[in-house]
Amino acid sequence: MSRPDRWQRILPFLAVTVLAFAVALLPPAVHPAALIAAVGLTVVLLALVVVVPWSRLPVLLEAGPPLGYFGVVLLLNLGSDGGPAGNGPLALLPVLWLGLYHGRLATAIGVVVMAVVVVAPAALGSQMIRAEWRRGLLLIAMGVIVATAAQSWTHRARTATREARRERDFNQAILDSTGFLVLAVDRKGIVIAFNRRCEELTGRAAADVIGRPYRDLGLSADGGERLSAALTEAATFFPHTAERDWIVPDGRRRIVWSNAAMTGDDGRFTHVICTGIDVTEQRRTERLFADVLRAATEQAIIGVDRAGTVTVFNAGAERLLGYSAAEVVGVVGLQHFHAEPGSLEDVFAAARAGDTEAREGLYRRKDGSRVPVARTVSVIRDESGEVGGYLNVARDITRERRTVEAMRHALDREREATARLRELDKVRADLVATVSHELRTPLTSILGNVEVIVDGDAGPVAAAQARLLAAVERNARRLLALIEDLLMLSRIEAGAVKINARPVQIAAVVSGALEALETVRGRRDVELEVDLPSDPLVVFGDRDQLERVVINLLDNALKFTPAGGSARLSADGDGEQVRLTVSDTGMGIPEDEIDQIFEQFFRSSRSQEHQSQGTGLGLAITKTIVERHGGRIWATPATGQGTVVTCLLPCRSAVN
Repeated sequence: MSRPDRWQRILPFLAVTVLAFAVALLPPAVHPAALIAAVGLTVVLLALVVVVPWSRLPVLLEAGPPLGYFGVVLLLNLGSDGGPAGNGPLALLPVLWLGLYHGRLATAIGVVVMAVVVVAPAALGSQMIRAEWRRGLLLIAMGVIVATAAQSWTHRARTATREARRERDFNQAILDSTGFLVLAVDRKGIVIAFNRRCEELTGRAAADVIGRPYRDLGLSADGGERLSAALTEAATFFPHTAERDWIVPDGRRRIVWSNAAMTGDDGRFTHVICTGIDVTEQRRTERLFADVLRAATEQAIIGVDRAGTVTVFNAGAERLLGYSAAEVVGVVGLQHFHAEPGSLEDVFAAARAGDTEAREGLYRRKDGSRVPVARTVSVIRDESGEVGGYLNVARDITRERRTVEAMRHALDREREATARLRELDKVRADLVATVSHELRTPLTSILGNVEVIVDGDAGPVAAAQARLLAAVERNARRLLALIEDLLMLSRIEAGAVKINARPVQIAAVVSGALEALETVRGRRDVELEVDLPSDPLVVFGDRDQLERVVINLLDNALKFTPAGGSARLSADGDGEQVRLTVSDTGMGIPEDEIDQIFEQFFRSSRSQEHQSQGTGLGLAITKTIVERHGGRIWATPATGQGTVVTCLLPCRSAVN
């Protein structure tokens, strides 16, 4: 049982006091001394009611003021000079007080005290009056009835209050826990309910909103005029659904309201319950989606529901298929445009399985023609994860197919041309090998006969004849060198040159090359410096082929260096590879041509200007031999004048 508050103590006390003293003033009169004592006791009790902190005392002590009031009743009842003044029934007032505001124990004590107050005048009288006893017993019985009735009424009232409070709290908890906006307004437009979702959205506390007119809240973009106007009309005129903007601290929120008008027992309109859903993000997404659909003019976007009926048909689809959205949305299914073998259900099943890869297909246009498309199908699922429809995104690939077909034809033609070039190259190689071989035999015979004549074995040779024979021999040897280079290049390209790789000392390779160039060195006035380390340098390769590399590099250095110049060959190694460097002080090579000197038949512009002899095959052969040994070769301009050629050869097996 809840404790009474301060006013629940003061107001009953004042009411009982007024009623008691009003009765006491009726005849027979109460003795002044008794009346003054009653008034004094009343003042003391009132002071106790106001001053004492009863809520901090035990519950039973809270009944002190009404129990003390029995003293006032007793004084008034005994204050008559001629005996009891008939004020005994006033004792029912404190009993009623106790029954309404205090517990059962305090009420029972009050009934007992009331019995004492009622019986005391009869017991203290000069003679026992039976009527007084009868009246006293009757008052006691009435006191019990009054106390019981008051307790019962109080219990029911408090139980009803608790139930009402519990139901109110339960309903409020439901309203606060829901994700909907709930707002209730009475027929005068006063807000009577404002749930927590409304508080979160508007930033307004329910305590600040409830009890205020709806139009003064500033929550609606229309200032509440539409709602207020509807509230003044009959309930039937109130809209059941509405979508409006609400002005909140962070801007405007779009709310979809579902409204219900409530009526009383008399059928009159009482209030409106408004349930709202914040669809701001949904509308924003819908607008974005609509903008995307409008912007995607190169993509045909067709959305269908679970049954396959078209629900979305964008501008790109209109342009591709020739239909307007109004002709197909909600009217036809995707099967209407499907123009390829197989069922659409297979396509949808693949999408449900997670296959979103773009696949080629055919769509049927409004005019009956067919258009190839690259199509992607994805599943649209609802909040529960169930399939709600499918989204088909397609693009026209007619131009791509034409481009691919053109590229295929071009590739076929290129392959045919490459095959012809290979065939021609093979014919060229075979022709070069055959012609070179056939020229080599008679040329060798010519050189042999010239040597016999020059040596005088065929008879004396005059000085003029010797000069002519020397020219013949010199040009024949040039022709033989060209033939040898052509044969070597042809054999290398044909893969007929085998490399017998084994450990070879660089000193032996250089010595063999210098011996082969002895005659050439004698004819040219060029100083040749050879710088080899004292420790042996060993590479893994074919000695004869490596000698040819050194011969070609030194021959070029001597040939393109004018008389009085110098050439230098040096070598060093790090255990992994050996570096051979050949440098000269000759005419050099232009920087823009330095990367071309290892190409077949290439001769630099300076070589052509000086009319230097050469076929342009020596360095190409040299590069091929080095690379087949797993090495690398390059050329750089020398500081000042001349050229530096660097060759790296591996010390371990790297032969191709």
